Amino acid sequence: MAGNGRTRFLREFPSSLHEGTGVVFVGAGVSMAAGYPSWSKLLTEIGEEIGVNSRDIQDLAALAQWHIRETGNATGVRNVIKREIGHDRPLPETVKTLARLPVRHIWTTNYDRLVERAFAEISRPLDPVVGAKDLALKVTPGATRLYKMHGSVDRLDDIVISTDDYELFRTKRGAFLPLLQAHLSSMSMLFVGLSLTDPNVRHVLSLIRESFTDAPPEHFAILKPPKPEDFTNDDEFKARLAQHKLWAKDLSRYGLVAVEVDDYDEVPELLREVERRVAAKRVWVSGSWPLEGGDARTPEIYAVSEEIGRLIGATHRDLVTGTGLLIGPAVVSGFMDALREGGGWDIDRRLIARPFPQTLPGRTADRAKWTALRSEMARLAGITIFLGGLKADKGTTVIADGVMEEFALAQAVGSFILPIGAFGGAAEQIAKQLCGSIARSDGPKATRPKDDEITALLNPSMTERQLIATIRAILDRLAKVT
Repeated sequence: MAGNGRTRFLREFPSSLHEGTGVVFVGAGVSMAAGYPSWSKLLTEIGEEIGVNSRDIQDLAALAQWHIRETGNATGVRNVIKREIGHDRPLPETVKTLARLPVRHIWTTNYDRLVERAFAEISRPLDPVVGAKDLALKVTPGATRLYKMHGSVDRLDDIVISTDDYELFRTKRGAFLPLLQAHLSSMSMLFVGLSLTDPNVRHVLSLIRESFTDAPPEHFAILKPPKPEDFTNDDEFKARLAQHKLWAKDLSRYGLVAVEVDDYDEVPELLREVERRVAAKRVWVSGSWPLEGGDARTPEIYAVSEEIGRLIGATHRDLVTGTGLLIGPAVVSGFMDALREGGGWDIDRRLIARPFPQTLPGRTADRAKWTALRSEMARLAGITIFLGGLKADKGTTVIADGVMEEFALAQAVGSFILPIGAFGGAAEQIAKQLCGSIARSDGPKATRPKDDEITALLNPSMTERQLIATIRAILDRLAKVT
């Protein structure tokens, strides 16, 4: 069943992200992976003050409630949270990868600032929603929203920690609920770091249960079974393992498909696979062609570029482009034609353009900015098509060094390289370099076409129809293995 869960997850959740309907819920396990204490350890001191061992208590919210009642206020609990969670710890790879995924909504019951810091590290906009009143604030254009439904360490006077807080959640923080229920009923949610011992989980699952009855939507939960080394004796381990197995099966009542991993160290690679599969739905077309010189092949390469753009759009992929000379505009033209056939309503989502700033006469090009744009496009796209790759230099036509730089960047991130060498230029050099190389040409981790396909695309006698048919066959094969 665990294998089936992983297969379904890798097939369906990347598609949800690509379509804009993927949501992420970050649980306590992610915070623990960063070095923050578990709930039980967090409340050890609190328990000792009132004579209770936190390891013996299943209802840790009740433990916090007892301490507040005995001391007369929540200051002690808040001070422990501030001391243990208020300082920054190294960002785990799981959070870094989540920050790169095309997700627009993230939910969490954690107090820490891991997600905020991961987004800031890559300069990606994020709007944290910590209190109910924050929901009314205007969203930053292009920003992901982070719903911290139980509060944040930087606003300790408004956190959910005790039994009272949970019982009065609907009264004090109920504005979160309609939005959470809307996401649960219309989107696919991935739960990362879900823990059986996290008291917040029971609260969230009960909210999920309210959102549906007979036909729950399908969500996914990455789970790690208990390990013997996590417990002081074998009997405790066996008891917790039995609980975990029953709990994992019971998650189906909430519409959750369990995706089990042996260790949390596997989670970053699992999420990177999701990232790769999302990227595989984006195609970057790299190339250039001089407008001057009257090359007889110019109309033909324009037509091929336009057909490539149309093919990308028709196969429900996204286009990544720097809109360079001739090839870029032609590809965009074909791509937009294909999308307009379906109404064109999602052009703004599926066209990812990073136009290169053009250099005015007498001024020097900003090479660093060009490299930054190329690096971003390489990161976004899982497939890179190279076409042409020539430029005019002092009256002669030479290999475009910028296209060769894009080849190196695409290779570095593991993009699938598809060179159309029939028109010469950098694409021809790339094709000859790949043909017969040790780079994989089959399977889910292929990074180039097969040798006979590269050879066919190198043939200058190939017609436009033959070139496009070969490219389509390659793209269709990639779609089946990702």
